[in-house]
Amino acid sequence: MPKGPRQPVPALVLLAVATAAQVGVSILQQGVAVLSYALGAPLALTLAQIGTLVSATSLGIMLAMLAGGALIDRYGVRPVLVLSALISVLGASAIAGQESYLGLVLALAATGFGLGALPISGARVIFDAYPGRTRGLAMGVRQTGVPLGGAIAAAALPALALVYGAGAPWLALALLAAALNLVLAAAAPSAPRVAPGDRPPLGGDLRRMALPVLLGFMLSAGQYGLLTFTVASRPGGLKPAAAGILLALAQLGGAAGRVGFGQLSDRVRARPPVIAVAAGLGAVGIAIASQLGPEVPFAVRGIVYVLAGAGAIGWNALVLTWSGERVSPGRSGQAIGLFGTSAFAGSAVWMPLMGFVAQRSGFAAAWLALSGLIALAALIALAAGRWPRSGNSRLGSTNGGI
Repeated sequence: MPKGPRQPVPALVLLAVATAAQVGVSILQQGVAVLSYALGAPLALTLAQIGTLVSATSLGIMLAMLAGGALIDRYGVRPVLVLSALISVLGASAIAGQESYLGLVLALAATGFGLGALPISGARVIFDAYPGRTRGLAMGVRQTGVPLGGAIAAAALPALALVYGAGAPWLALALLAAALNLVLAAAAPSAPRVAPGDRPPLGGDLRRMALPVLLGFMLSAGQYGLLTFTVASRPGGLKPAAAGILLALAQLGGAAGRVGFGQLSDRVRARPPVIAVAAGLGAVGIAIASQLGPEVPFAVRGIVYVLAGAGAIGWNALVLTWSGERVSPGRSGQAIGLFGTSAFAGSAVWMPLMGFVAQRSGFAAAWLALSGLIALAALIALAAGRWPRSGNSRLGSTNGGI
């Protein structure tokens, strides 16, 4: 008997699978930042060079995202997921045992190149599965995979590195991420393909991508600053394992922020003002955290880091969703990919700079400078919310809105 058409996977199941796939990617990708200090220790790297290890991974991810978005729009998510999973495993297998700074940088860049298109593929699946006013919450839930993966990496990897060494976990983590994303590839529907001739001119879409790209570039500094330097800075003289717990709390706060701010933006039918609130909370939280001395109880520190993470990490799903909604349907993959590229470009730029400032002036000054940058991004988002509504907005319901 001939087989009928495959029944579509329910949206809620897709959301669960896409979130799990993102957790797998984030444990590996953010694990590089968490263990960057340990990866650099055998090579006696400076703080600026440690920041560059994160930048190398981010550079690979940026290049993959830049190309991956257009490939997703043209061919769908399935082939992109399969190819990216394979490349990530090959890259991660080369991390362990590197005896030179250049070799380590190249291995991390290759791993990042494999990982790059995986997150935007999952984001595109959920973007298409949840239209309209449910999208902010769904994308926020899916994006909790990033801080949840980071929390797992922060809580587990420093302790594992003490026992097995910093080079041990990468291949196993890459295989886990690849397996989860292959499950997503099997579950994902065939994306409708839009012929290039059916799209409106590129210029208008590029202009509408500009603000999300700028905000992604700036706000990534807070997310990756917490990730890269919380353990390395030993806040209040804490031991690495205790600092890792603070980072894990910040990541959990970020997960809650992504869901909460996503739902809020659905309710008010506007993304930019809620982005401004999230960024403002992150700026204030990081500034307060930078001033806490060793006499402050650990529980109080934990609360501060939860709030700082809610803002400094919770903004991501909002800007990602906003970027896809501002362009024509046939370019949402490109918009999401360009946003992702800008966020990782930010991490590649800001982390070495933060390491340089910390090396010259101390971590307190570096954290305050980071807080100021995030506050500036909050003001830009607030101004964007007051600009005239884009006529191409997918929901088009409020000033500068969804």
